[in-house]
Amino acid sequence: MMFLEVGGGLGIEEAVKFAGSFYSLVAIVMTPLLVSVPMALITAELATLFPDNGGQVLWADRGLGKFWSFMAGCMTVLASVVDVATLAMMTCDIGVTFLNMLPIRGSYTEETIHSLVGFGVILVGAGINFRSTTWVANLSVGIAALAIVPLVLLALLCGPFLNSAVWLRVRDPAKVDKGRFLSILLWNFSGYEMSGSCAGEVESPSEIFPWALAVCVLLSTLSYLLPIAMGLCAPVAQNEQEWQDGFLFSGIAPSVGGVGFGLVSSGCAAASAFGMLTTTITVGSREIQFMAQNNQLPKVLKYTDPQFKTPTNAILAVLIGAAVNVFMPFDELVAMANVAGALSYLVQFASFIRLRQLMPDAPRPFAVPLGTRSCCAMLLPAAVAFTVSATVLTTRMLAMLGMYISCTVLCYVRCVAKEARANTGLPDALDGDGEDHTITDGEESLSSIDVGPA
Repeated sequence: MMFLEVGGGLGIEEAVKFAGSFYSLVAIVMTPLLVSVPMALITAELATLFPDNGGQVLWADRGLGKFWSFMAGCMTVLASVVDVATLAMMTCDIGVTFLNMLPIRGSYTEETIHSLVGFGVILVGAGINFRSTTWVANLSVGIAALAIVPLVLLALLCGPFLNSAVWLRVRDPAKVDKGRFLSILLWNFSGYEMSGSCAGEVESPSEIFPWALAVCVLLSTLSYLLPIAMGLCAPVAQNEQEWQDGFLFSGIAPSVGGVGFGLVSSGCAAASAFGMLTTTITVGSREIQFMAQNNQLPKVLKYTDPQFKTPTNAILAVLIGAAVNVFMPFDELVAMANVAGALSYLVQFASFIRLRQLMPDAPRPFAVPLGTRSCCAMLLPAAVAFTVSATVLTTRMLAMLGMYISCTVLCYVRCVAKEARANTGLPDALDGDGEDHTITDGEESLSSIDVGPA
């Protein structure tokens, strides 16, 4: 599941278009060292320190308090929902490419395929999550192989065209689309923290998380570096502007291995994107359920199906949110996911440092082998990168994000007021139990009660 969360070779192609061959290869090598490894290390420590579902919401709650826990949760949920929509669009793109390779042509249009396949994959992914977390895990094992094998074969087929001079083509820095290049890199090389959302459903998390994350970082880096480096040498790949999303499978694979190999590669790529979508629904729904259990979201979202033991209403919430966002442009979805993710990552970094100060003697089955100050230095490059990426916003995206943050703050204020009323023994006029709890003139108003700090 963690491998599928961080990529599997998909979605990195546009980095070549935005920055050229040399900068892309350098970034694919350096980004894991500066971003992925630090995130994986602190995720392993936090997930083994608190081996329960909740992830960033739980860690922020223990380290920074309820407000930052709430904000981290809302940003994480937004990032998950947008990621599901992004992966649905990616599956659609690959599906259209697959159909275009077939010798027969139908009356379909790309818009029709995107609409039907987009909603279809989201529904199927949600359906698998409704049924069982075990189904998601078993699906991930098979899809991991489907994601890796075509990439290895693609690299081997590009071997006869090997030309290291292609890797040294340096684009004029003024022509590098720095904002979109950074967004693509961070979107592909982040996601490790999402595995912490399901820590409570992992057997022996103190043993599994450290080595699983280590293997995950290595495999995801190789799955990007190997096919991109070798694919750049293929004759069809010399025009860097043709490196669109899915170009490895739609352009390079059929040119070096024939149409049949291109069809198989596209099918495997679509399966990999669907696998990432399914696991993203899993972790997003667990964040929502934990927030509901922590009285940060409506109680109806903490419902667990008695038969399948899955958070049905939370999964439905992710499904609806993803369906609404599936019509947005792909680049804007990636940027939106990065902005929401950046804010939650910064809270996670602060939670990690604060927990080391608050709980220095707590048993940690796995601990980052550095002191707190050294950990701050380790996290600094990632913090700077995520902060910069959060500034890449269009006017429409800024408006949408502003509306979302406003709604989350209002929701938090309501939750605080509701908790204050509960602490004073007064009923809540809006708790939805079907009874009228409006305060009458004879009752003491909430504003006159000293409830202490929230």
